[in-house]
Amino acid sequence: MTTTALDPHHASVSASITQAVLHAAQRLGLERDALLHACGLQEAQLSDPDARVPFAAQEQLWQQLASRLALPEPGLVLGQNLAPGPFSVLGYLLQSSATLGDAIAAGLRYQRLVGEGGELLLEEGDGELRLVYRPLHPELPATRTRVLALMAFWVQMMTPLLEDFRLLRADFGHAEPAALEPYAEVFACPLRFNAAAYALVLPPALRTAPLIQANPPLQHLLRQHAEALLARLPSEGLIARVVTLLGAQLAHGEPDRAELARTLNLSERTLQRRLAEEGSSYQQLLNDTRQQLAERYLRDGQLPAAEIALLLGYSEPSVFFRAFRHWTGLTPGEYRARHGQAGG
Repeated sequence: MTTTALDPHHASVSASITQAVLHAAQRLGLERDALLHACGLQEAQLSDPDARVPFAAQEQLWQQLASRLALPEPGLVLGQNLAPGPFSVLGYLLQSSATLGDAIAAGLRYQRLVGEGGELLLEEGDGELRLVYRPLHPELPATRTRVLALMAFWVQMMTPLLEDFRLLRADFGHAEPAALEPYAEVFACPLRFNAAAYALVLPPALRTAPLIQANPPLQHLLRQHAEALLARLPSEGLIARVVTLLGAQLAHGEPDRAELARTLNLSERTLQRRLAEEGSSYQQLLNDTRQQLAERYLRDGQLPAAEIALLLGYSEPSVFFRAFRHWTGLTPGEYRARHGQAGG
C-alpha cells in the first residue's frame, strides 16, 4: 500500500510532531530557543497542533540534534523520549484502534498528517509482516537520526498496547555500527544492517491482536477529524480523497453522500461542482470504486459473492450481480473462473 507521490520541495510536517521532537530534546538537556533559531522556526508556527511547517526546517532540526547530542545513536534516545500525545489526532487514533492491523491501516491512511518526510508501507510474505519506512533524502546524515527516532518511538508506542508485542527482526539501511547495545535495548530482536530499507518485522499473527486501549466510539470521532485534516492537505486531488472515503464507507453499508461531503468540509452542491471540474461525479466514483473493489475481492480471495455484495454496500446480492454484469459483461462467478484460468 503506497501514498500519493509528493513533491519533496513542498513537503511539510505537522507542528505537533515538531513540538514533540523539541520536547524530547529539552528532556535531554538541549536549549529550545537555540534549536528554534538554528532551524529558522518561530514559536508562533508551532502554537496550532494542526498547523504545518516545512519539512526542510525539520530536517535542519534533526541535523542540529544529531550534532549537539553526544551519544552513539542520538535518534534512538530521542525516539525513547518522544511522547504519543503531541502527535495529536494520529497518535490517539492508533492507540484507540481495535487491533494492531487496524492501527497499522490507520497509520498508512493518515501518515501525511504527521509528515511528508517519507513513505510508510506494509509488506507481507515469507511468514513476516514488514512495516517499511522509505525516507526522503536517505543520503543525508540527519536522516539516520530521524528514522531511528521514528522506529524507536513506534516500538515504544506499540509495546504497551499489546499483551505480547514482539519483533521478529529490525532492518536498517545503514552499515552496522560499532556499538550494538543501544539497538538491542530498544528493539530486543535480531538486527540486520545494510538492508534494502528500514523496517520493523512482525509476526503475521499480531495483525489480529486486540489492542488494550481499543475505543470504537472515540475511534469514529477521531477518524472524522483525521479525514477533515487530510482533506486540507495539498497535492492530493478531490477525486482521490472521495474514492478513499467511499472505500471506508462501503464497509458499513450504502455510502452517505451528505456525510462524505461534511467530512470534506463541503456542501453537497459544492462537492458535485468540484468533482465536475475534475471531470467526474459522485455516482461515477461510487460505481468505479465498487467495480474496482469487487474485481479485487473476486481475484484475491474466496469470499462468497453474497458477502462481497454486503462489503460493497448493497442491501441485496441480486442488485450487485446486475451491476457487476453491467460493468464487465460477466457474472461474479464467471469473472472469478476466468481470472483463475488466467492466473493458472
